[in-house]
Amino acid sequence: MNTTLISPVSVTNNTIIGNISVTDIDPMVQADSMGMEFADKMHFVSSAIIGPIFVCLGLVGNILSVLVWRRRKMRSSTGTYLIGQAIADMGLLVFFMLTDSILKFWPSIATSSAYGAFFAYVGYPIFFLFVVCSIWFTVGVTVDRYIQVCWINKAKEMCSEKRAWIGLGLITLLCFFVNTPHFATYEPVPDVERNASDIGFRFTEYGSSTGSINYEFWIHCMILVLVPWATIFTLNMLIIQRVTSINRQMDAKRGSSGKEKARKSEAQLTRLLLMVTFTFLVLIAFQCITQCFFMLKSGDHVVVSKAFSIAKLGIVINSSINFFLYCLSGKRFRKELRSVVCSRFQGDFSVSTSVSMSERTSSSAISRTKSALSEKKSGHA
Repeated sequence: MNTTLISPVSVTNNTIIGNISVTDIDPMVQADSMGMEFADKMHFVSSAIIGPIFVCLGLVGNILSVLVWRRRKMRSSTGTYLIGQAIADMGLLVFFMLTDSILKFWPSIATSSAYGAFFAYVGYPIFFLFVVCSIWFTVGVTVDRYIQVCWINKAKEMCSEKRAWIGLGLITLLCFFVNTPHFATYEPVPDVERNASDIGFRFTEYGSSTGSINYEFWIHCMILVLVPWATIFTLNMLIIQRVTSINRQMDAKRGSSGKEKARKSEAQLTRLLLMVTFTFLVLIAFQCITQCFFMLKSGDHVVVSKAFSIAKLGIVINSSINFFLYCLSGKRFRKELRSVVCSRFQGDFSVSTSVSMSERTSSSAISRTKSALSEKKSGHA
């Protein structure tokens, strides 16, 4: 009797018809295989098409954001945190391309020994470092805004650019320390231990252990993602409550004083940051929940894989759209952005104008010199 092996997980029905063995694939297994094939296509679209589009937009937007928040009129503790967040977001986007997208549109690079070493020791751990920093910088922005809105008397003392830079440094240091297990998750595979077509990196002993799974779930998902999510949500609720109370007081005391204008400006910045942080909450929540199911292999793995192909874009989108949220809800930001862009174009125009004027001056001087020499020659003749 001939038996056909479909796969280790497939279920087969062997029926003998004369001397012929017929192997029928279980319909559930066939549907599962087709579902995973479609999930793989969804991962390709997310990583190789949609992801790079957001990466390009995000890099340009974050660079412009840094230029705007660095301007003298926009400098503050909040602006400092937003500069740090923009830098972390740019790093996240670059390393998403280097560790995820590139493997989709250039699969053969995974067999390179150099890429294996890069992925294991640099790409994979640094990507997660930027992810965690970006999340906790958002917490820093929210705490800073909470102090300025709810603890007005202590805001001048506690919220300064210097303290904000110190806060960014401490957050980065703590994130690096907590993220160190990711540096031991993968290792490059020596050429003598693999074929030329094999992937150049693999799990370490720690990476394939239950300790790694527990770290990813309890430390990374719960503490490094869920705790900041809950913190930002709670502080946002308190900020909204305080802003509502202040608005009522301002309505009762209408006037055109400078203090009222300053409060309106601060309220506008608060609304801007609320939009940014609530967008963060929505995008990260879906990604976090799906990643937990993906890691724990819970539920229908086909459905989870499809959902994760979409959810993993949550971090990329969140790191790409802050600039557009600033433009949408921040009048001061739009005004300073116009100044940045206009000054840049005016600078380029003035440089090109001065160069062209100097070229014309030089050419006219050369022409006068030539004409003078020709006149002298004709006079001697």
